[in-house]
Amino acid sequence: MRRRRHRANSQNMLGDGTSFEEVLTVITVLLLLRVMFMVPMVNLDKAKTVAAIKGDRYWSTAVVRILNTPPTGSTARPYGAAFGIADNKVVVTQDGRHVLLEAVDADSSLLVIRHTPDNREFVAMRVQGSGSARTFRRGRLLWSQSEQEWFVGTDTVDYGSDPSSIAIEKEYRAFTKRERGY
Repeated sequence: MRRRRHRANSQNMLGDGTSFEEVLTVITVLLLLRVMFMVPMVNLDKAKTVAAIKGDRYWSTAVVRILNTPPTGSTARPYGAAFGIADNKVVVTQDGRHVLLEAVDADSSLLVIRHTPDNREFVAMRVQGSGSARTFRRGRLLWSQSEQEWFVGTDTVDYGSDPSSIAIEKEYRAFTKRERGY
């Protein structure tokens, strides 16, 4: 008995479906668009990050200065719970009606806090890395007579858009230039 081979035509099997060549064309176009637009964007972000790290050595200088200054632990102790700086290197400066706290975390992040005890307001600036990432926190502190510590009553966080955030960075830079020469 003789068997007949029946070759199926791809058009018969798929009907009016998409051909393999069309699928390859779409994939090729998508990959081409990815290479054209995504790679330059990634490289641009990388270049901006490298430029920010190389461009602003101010924050590295501030961290080194604080690490080389003797700590003022007893003055900073009441702020330990409010800002999580109980185990950090902290330098406290009283400037008129403001208390300025400078703390360095284990990861070399710098925390600068300006507290006005009269109205209990504070503004805190956390600088990570070489100044490429800054976050700001502001609000009110509450004094606990029994604990002899400050605690955060209310606070908000922003990334430098609030006027108080811009002001603390300018004031801190002016303070370090005036008092420390950098």
